[in-house]
Amino acid sequence: MPERDIIAGLDIGTSKVCAIIAERGQFGEVSIIGVGTSPSHGLKKGMVVNLDKTVQAISAAVDSAQRMAGVPIESVYVGIAGGHISSFNSHGVVAVINENEITERDVKRVIDAAKVVAIPNDRQIIHVIPRDFTVDTCRGIKDPEGMAGKRLEVVVHIVTGAVAAIQNMVKCVERAGLVVEDLILQPIASCTSVLTPEEQDCATVLIDIGGGTTDLAVTHEGSIIHTAVIPVGGDHFTQDLAFGLRIPFAEAERLKLRYSQPRVKTYTLEQTAATAIPGEYDYSGQFFSNLPEVERDKIASIVKPRAEEVFLLVKKELANLVELGIAPIQCVLTGGASQLPEMEALAQEILGLPVRIGNPESAGGMADYVKSPIYATAIGLVQYACQNSQQNLRPVSAGSGFWADLLLRVKRWFKDFIPLD
Repeated sequence: MPERDIIAGLDIGTSKVCAIIAERGQFGEVSIIGVGTSPSHGLKKGMVVNLDKTVQAISAAVDSAQRMAGVPIESVYVGIAGGHISSFNSHGVVAVINENEITERDVKRVIDAAKVVAIPNDRQIIHVIPRDFTVDTCRGIKDPEGMAGKRLEVVVHIVTGAVAAIQNMVKCVERAGLVVEDLILQPIASCTSVLTPEEQDCATVLIDIGGGTTDLAVTHEGSIIHTAVIPVGGDHFTQDLAFGLRIPFAEAERLKLRYSQPRVKTYTLEQTAATAIPGEYDYSGQFFSNLPEVERDKIASIVKPRAEEVFLLVKKELANLVELGIAPIQCVLTGGASQLPEMEALAQEILGLPVRIGNPESAGGMADYVKSPIYATAIGLVQYACQNSQQNLRPVSAGSGFWADLLLRVKRWFKDFIPLD
């Protein structure tokens, strides 16, 4: 019986940790076989602030996914975001060694040339994404290998993160007993699961509104050309409700979830529909019960200003695309807070673009079970891993330097070539 090709993704967010276990088919198709989630209390704005609580949440989510899938996992592809993430575009050029044909070696050389940029010691490269190649004077080439030419150029999108933040994230995963196969920027993963091939080919803006941050990615001609992380997310909506209604944060979160349920999506922000709250706290902290119901327009009046702030920050970030000579033509919303009523209409009004809500697509198995914006990143992690060859992904360790990398490579060699049974 052939060995199953199992891949696991781990979305470590501010509000929840989600583990997805998938099986890769013979032709690269992805089938979801296990899902596990756990509340997250150890992160703030996408960055680890409590190691123990983060490890506990990771372990709980992974254990749940393993029980559902019926298979153990030893390694995961981890999504990363947070205010420490930054990105920029870079250019590289090399002379082709053999002018009759551009080889894989030439492609690697030109990408390495584009990576030769000044990066502070406290930052680490997470992604180097080729946007397009130029062979002599022919631009817009996606795969130059095999073509003839004398000069090869490339424009790449480089994503970096703070070394300390990355090491803390990796350390949490390793303390949970797992190996980090690769770190993947969360909005890039979400693009993989949410955007159609046509949307990835156009100038499409993906807005992933998570618990602690709003992640942004812009695609054009099948490549990521711009990424950003905005430090405002769904938890800010909850904090506004807790303060505005004088209720505990946990009760405000439950209220927000009820407010975003599909059964009430037909109501607009201006309409009124009573939403009951079991109780309320006054300023002294005393608990009251059987208080008047909170009207829906009251909730809307609290939520709407925060939503406007998010989309205004996105609009400001998109202004950076002017220097790239690209104007977005459409927008896709995903993430948990995208399910709040009227988010789609509000985004369209502020950004001036056609907007739709994005659910993860193109995944078999339990795809219907996880067809929700809250799973966009986790599913995208396993899809991204499946779509990229093993040589482009590397094991990541909380340690740094030559010996830590060598140790992981030796461990992988033993795992792949020496049977354990």
